[in-house]
Amino acid sequence: MSTFKDLQILSDAAYYDRCNYVNYNVDNVLKETDKMKDCIYHARAGTGEIPLFKILMTNQCNNDCAYCTNCRSHNYQRARLSPDALARIFMQYYENGMVEGLFLSSGIIKDADTTMEEMIEAAHLLRNKYSYNGYIHLKIIPGTSKDHIKHAMQLADRVSINIEAATKDGLSDLSSTKNYDKDILKRLDWIDNLHRRDRNLASSGHTTQIIVGANDETDEDILKQVYKLTTKYDVLYNYFSTFKPLDGTPLENHEVSDSRRTGRLYQAEYLFNQYKFTQKDIILGEDGFLDLNNDPKYSIALAHKEDYPIDVNTAKYKELIRVPGIGLKSARRITHLQKMGHEIKSLKELQELGANINKCKTFVKVGGAYQSTLI
Repeated sequence: MSTFKDLQILSDAAYYDRCNYVNYNVDNVLKETDKMKDCIYHARAGTGEIPLFKILMTNQCNNDCAYCTNCRSHNYQRARLSPDALARIFMQYYENGMVEGLFLSSGIIKDADTTMEEMIEAAHLLRNKYSYNGYIHLKIIPGTSKDHIKHAMQLADRVSINIEAATKDGLSDLSSTKNYDKDILKRLDWIDNLHRRDRNLASSGHTTQIIVGANDETDEDILKQVYKLTTKYDVLYNYFSTFKPLDGTPLENHEVSDSRRTGRLYQAEYLFNQYKFTQKDIILGEDGFLDLNNDPKYSIALAHKEDYPIDVNTAKYKELIRVPGIGLKSARRITHLQKMGHEIKSLKELQELGANINKCKTFVKVGGAYQSTLI
């Protein structure tokens, strides 16, 4: 098989690994946004995008993950690149200005340590043989040794290990070859401890991924685990992947998950990560799911409507960021004006500071006036 064909197969197989944190706009249909062409994946960075070489070492796999296109029972074409071949191909893309970084994952070759050794060897060749100093993200294989994890973190800017499910039972519904506590959470704890002791190890932090809708886990189950991952394991980002059944896999007849659910989970995780909301703050239905029609921040404010409206000219920063339509930047701008002795006198002026008037107008007082009807 030609190297070009291998690249096509392995880049397609890497599609389902997330490496791009998505800020969902609640006014639009909430969809995942992968921008992939061949091996080039455009990941968001700040206000722009950077092209990554996103690929698997191999799509051969000994695991039986029921949701995965690479599961061992799936009958389709397999491919594999050696560490040397992968390093050489990446450098061709890099030197031609086509990519600015590498995202490397893999199916399971023989066992976890054998797989991790090949991924580490590819990164080692890039750093030492080719003197590549750019961005590398390495996927940590569940069950791999602590020494291999440390070596991977010495070479990579960022590492990640996918937990895939929010609970032990949830993972057992999806795979019989992974131990949730031992193979995943224990390794995640190792990653966190290594990074805490030496911030140069995987200096850009570590992430994980959860599949949404492939089992019976509720949003409450997922957010409970996400909050733990964020606060206990210092996970930088929790990526969510909307489950979509794939032909030829054990879950090919399973119902597709609603992408809006994934969007709401991203918004709730963002409240944990950036706004320092707690798990108890999040409003869930009796069924344990988020409201698909309202973003979590709005639902929280609506549940505490006795606390509103607040006066934007006297409210503290922590009060302002809890108002729907007022983000972190606009809250900082408002409090800066308060310190300067400037009074905000109109909704238009508030809008010019970055606030979304349609969302916040029923929750704030401006110039002593407010809209009394909550929508």
